[in-house]
Formats: sequence, structure tokens, C-alpha cells
Amino acid sequence: MTASLHIVKGATPGEVPLAHERMILGRNPDCHVVIPVTSVSREHAQIVRVGSQFFIEDLKSRNKTFVNNEEVTERRLLKNNDKIRICDFQATFHDARKPLPRDLTKQADEEPAEEEGGSTTVEATMLHNSSLLLEQHPSEKLRNLIEISGNLSQTLELDRLLPKIVDSLFQLFKQADRCFIILVEEGTGRLLPKVIKTRRPQDEANARFSKSIVRQALESKKLFLSNNADSDKRILSQSVVDFRIRSVMCGPLIGADGNPFGVIQLDTQDRSKKFGEDDLNLLGGVANQASIALENAKMYRDMQVRAQMERDLHLAEEVQRGFLPQHLPQVPGYEFFAHYEPAQEVGGDYYGFVPLGGNRLALSVGDVAGKGVAAALLMAKLSSDVRYCLLSEVELTKAIAKLNDLVYQSAGQMDRFITLAGAVLDAASHSVTLVNAGHVMPLLYREASGTVEDAMPKEAGGLPMGIMDGQVYDAHRLSLAPGDCLLLFSDGVTDAVSVRGDSFGLKGIHAALKGETLRGAKALGERIVKAVKLHAAGRAQADDITLMCVGRVA
Repeated sequence: MTASLHIVKGATPGEVPLAHERMILGRNPDCHVVIPVTSVSREHAQIVRVGSQFFIEDLKSRNKTFVNNEEVTERRLLKNNDKIRICDFQATFHDARKPLPRDLTKQADEEPAEEEGGSTTVEATMLHNSSLLLEQHPSEKLRNLIEISGNLSQTLELDRLLPKIVDSLFQLFKQADRCFIILVEEGTGRLLPKVIKTRRPQDEANARFSKSIVRQALESKKLFLSNNADSDKRILSQSVVDFRIRSVMCGPLIGADGNPFGVIQLDTQDRSKKFGEDDLNLLGGVANQASIALENAKMYRDMQVRAQMERDLHLAEEVQRGFLPQHLPQVPGYEFFAHYEPAQEVGGDYYGFVPLGGNRLALSVGDVAGKGVAAALLMAKLSSDVRYCLLSEVELTKAIAKLNDLVYQSAGQMDRFITLAGAVLDAASHSVTLVNAGHVMPLLYREASGTVEDAMPKEAGGLPMGIMDGQVYDAHRLSLAPGDCLLLFSDGVTDAVSVRGDSFGLKGIHAALKGETLRGAKALGERIVKAVKLHAAGRAQADDITLMCVGRVA
């Protein structure tokens, strides 16, 4: 052998002969020198033999490679006793033709275990660099740890990941009789055993864990070890005796926010099988890797849930659009305009046209209290109920009263209500009959004067639907001259807010229609929508916007 690496800090301390012309150092299990730390790149650096000389080269790693504390920026010749550092991994290049310094084998001091009442209890703060914890473990445990790392990176599905962790732990700790992965339920703080595994499958049904040990590990955020649990003064609990726990290790699973979200617990039921401090340190390394894998799995699951919700909302949006008119009505002598824009994917606004026969057409604009999915579901029911009531009652007042009773039976029981403005256009007499159930006052544009006025007296309005059963509503009748236009809209129009916090209001509608003469429902509707957009520019839409215009052709 002409040269070797003497690993001082790393997963496999000791001599590694440089037996190949190219030796790769990195996190990948296929590397010649494996450094199982997340901060190390998969293929971090390489040592290349050229004749009798050895050169080190950084492979464009994220955290760089250093020789004698100098960054390796290009291929560098290694000299005897050169110190190589990759993150927390440290090694010394040794030329076999020269003597190896004695102090290279010196290891860091270890803290002695605390003796207490004939039992050994050790607590160690969780370290995020697991390679430092494994310096004195045999190569078999290192291989198992590398295998665990590989297994944990192969799946993001929580139900498959948890059993993989437990299977690996049983391979790693031969003395363990039982293994538990216990997660803390969000919101309640309850301890939920997600995986229970025993050496003998027939024992799993009766396997139990000690809540006092788990709570201690969670509250301290530290690793816990006891060699004689049933006589350990720090964990005196009847459950320890009842469950025949002899030697026990417990490692908290720490999230990215520094808070524990669960634990891994292993224990033995045989006094001759005990865990040591090196086992505890190894469990800490596994717990760190498991924490990262579990958080990744949880984020993946949350992403899947959000993606499914987005797909469902998109589908709900398409379904809701199907409840609204697909085409504007065709009535000789009249022009129509409609605009609908929900604040979210689905909304609680409604508008519709219902032909009644005999040159009569019913129009309605409604607003379900609230937004989102719940309001959208009530809006879907409202669309069918409106049609049923308008077709089953000749008089508009009776149709709205009947609709109120139906709304009261559904939305009223959920403390929800619906406002609605209904109108019946008689194209033969050029008249409109209006009923207002707590909705925004409809407006009437008079082309002759270029003015906007209330379409009905305020005292003619009634309560929103769903508040009281048996409500009676009044109607108001008006005539449309050539060029006149009736405006029905939801409060999303008037409540649109500017970046300064000013509402669009009725004054915004008056201002938009003031000045030049506008002809037709489409021109008026487009002018109002444009004015609302300009007013609210820079602010997110806070409410559903619905606008309907019906105008007599001049």
C-alpha cells in the first residue's frame, strides 16, 4: 500500500487504503468513502492517483473541500500529513513511505455516564450531525445506518415510511425486543402510536409504551437511556413495571421549527440485554434522519391534499358556472348584459333569467351570506328553487314569498340568509315589476335625462330570505322608456375597495354613468365594470361581483 486516509472524525474512523486510481468521497452510499451527512454533496470530492502521487479535487460541492484549512479550488497535490476537511468530516492523508504521527489516533473526550441507584440514565442533547455520533461504532452499524438513509429517501408516503424506519431499527439494535414510533396529534397533544413492532409478532397486540418516558423525552427534547428502568428513580411509573420494560431508549423527533412532534422508543424485556451510550448516540443519528424524512413526507402529503383541493375547487367552479345562464336572453326590443366574477374559485352570488311566456321574462340577482364552498352550495340550491317558484306562482310577490320559505328551511337553520332582487319584464307593455328581499337597491338609468335613480321606493323592500318564515313582500311597478336601462347588482360592486380603503359605493356608479350619453345595456354594464376595476386596482377582490343590465332599445 502506498497511501491511505486516516479518518479522525467521521462515520468509519480508522485507515482507508487508497487502493483505486479514483476514490470518491460523498454522501452517496456507492462512494468509496461514505460521509452520511446531509450537508455533504452526493459526490463531494475525489482523490486521484497519478503514478506515485495523489491529488484531491472538489467536485463542485455545495459546502467545499478544504486541505489544511485552505479551500480546494483546483486539483491539488496531497502531501504526507495533509489534513482534509469536508464539513465535519476530518481525515489525514498518509504516505505509507513515511511514519504516521501518533496523535492522529487521539479521539475527542467522551462525557461519562451518570451513575444513579444502580441504574445508568443518560440524557444527550439532539445533534443534527449524525456522523459525529458514530465515530466508535463498528462497520456493521455504519452499513445499517447507510441502508436506513437509503430506505428513508426512497419514499414520501408516510404509511410506507414508518414501517421502513422500524424494520431498520430492529436491524440496527439486535437487543431490542420492541419498537414504537409515537407521534403527537396536532391540536390535542395526544400520543398516537403509529407503528408498534415486536420481535415476536404474537406480542404486538399487547405491546404498550410508557407515557412517562415519552413525555420526558418530548419535554426535554433530549435523548433518554435507562439500563434498569424498573428501578430508575427518574422514571418511577407503574407502567414501566406492568410492561416489563428493562432497558429503554427514547429519541425525540425534532421538526425544522425546533419542536418535537414525536418519539422513537426501543426497549428490552430481558435483563441480560441492555442498551449502551453508543446505542443512544446511534439512535440520535437515526432520529435526526427519520425527523427529516417524516417532515418531508408530511409536506408531500399536504401538497397532495392541497393539489386535490385545487382540483376539486376547479371542478366546483365549472359546476357552479353550469348553474348560471350560458346565453343572454333574446327579447325583441331589449338588450341584456351580465357580468359574474367570484372572489374565490366558487362564490355565493347568483343571477338568472326565467322565461315566463307571453312576452314576460323573470330576472333575479341574489347574494348568499358568506363566500367559498358553503355559500356556493347554497347558491346551487337557490338556482333551482328560484326557477321552481317563478314557474309555479303567477305573481312575483307570491313567488318570492314561497322562495323565502324554502330558503328558511335550509339556510335559515344554519344561520345563513340570502338577499335577492327579482324583476319581471313585460316586453309587451314595456313595464317591469320589482320585488326586493333585503338586496342592494336596483337602479334605473334614464337615457332622456342621463340620470340614475332608485328603481323602487326604499320602503318597498323586505327582509332577506331565510330570516323569518311566512314573510310577505311588496312589489313596485315601473315603465321603461326607449333607452332606459334597469341595473341589478350585488354588493360586491358597491363594496369594492381602493388601495386607500375607499368603497366604490353608489356614488361610483353615478360617477361612471354621468356625462356622455350611453346607449344600451351592454355599454352601461361595461362602463360600470371598468370603473369598479379601476377603483379597486392594487387590492385583492374581497367579495363576489355580479351585475345584470336590461335596457329597452332606443
